[in-house]
Formats: sequence, structure tokens, C-alpha cells
Amino acid sequence: MKYKLFLAITHKIFYAIGSNKLTSSRIRIFFLRKTGIIFGKDVHINDGIIILKRWGYKRTQIVIEDRVAISSNVSFICETTHHHSKLKTIFPEFRVLDGKIHICEDTVIGTGAIIMPNVTIGKMSVIGAGSVITKDVGPYSVVVGVPGKVIKKISDEKK
Repeated sequence: MKYKLFLAITHKIFYAIGSNKLTSSRIRIFFLRKTGIIFGKDVHINDGIIILKRWGYKRTQIVIEDRVAISSNVSFICETTHHHSKLKTIFPEFRVLDGKIHICEDTVIGTGAIIMPNVTIGKMSVIGAGSVITKDVGPYSVVVGVPGKVIKKISDEKK
């Protein structure tokens, strides 16, 4: 009971902090760590991020490694909601998605990007604004679009 109350209070506080444009990234990360998200060093998170995950679920669902920059209004979807619509009998692809998200070091995620479940974004990758990432992204990749597609690899001389 106390754990559920803690999660409810943390969620409300984080929502209030996440919507305040003057609040620093460090405070956002402080409260997000309390929900089980793992952060590396020197991570920056802008305002307005959305995280859909099982609050109170013991398994770590999001890992963000060192020196990752996350722009405003990025969505991390670790699970989709259970629904009882008859559409799921017609369209079996309307299934509940559930999984982890892993963001490797030195990655930049652009404004409004959506990261779906069961995705790993490789080291030193760039995710373009508004992209929807549905599959793993290899290291040193530039990805844009809906769904996200690799448009460029970062060359060895720039690494």
C-alpha cells in the first residue's frame, strides 16, 4: 500500500515538474530514477517527455546510458494499454505491446520522436525530430521518418 502511494505521489510530482519549462534536467532525472529508469552520467532531458510504462513493475524497462540528449516532447512507449475492443479480433496486430527500451551512449533524440517497445538505439546515433522508432537502430546511424529509417551512417573520421 505504501509503495502504491509513493508511486502515485512521485507520478504527480514528476508530472508537475515535467511540465515546468524552468525545471532543470537533473530534477527530472532524479524523479525518473525513483520510478526504476536507469540513467548514465551526463544525460540531458528536456521538458514534456512522455513515458508509458508499468508504474510499480519491478523489471527495469528503460535504460539510458552516458551522454544521451533527449529533446522536448519525446515519447517512450514501454507498453500499450490493454483494450477490449472487438477490433482486435478483426485486426490481430492490435495486440498489447510490452518491452524494454535501451538508449546507448552519446545518442541524440530529436523533438517529438516516439520510441516503441523492444527497441535498442545504438551508440552515437541521431534520431530525427518526429521519427517513430519501431526497430533496433545500429550504432553510428542517423534515423528519420515514420517508421524510422536509416538515412546515413556516421563515418569513421567523425567518430
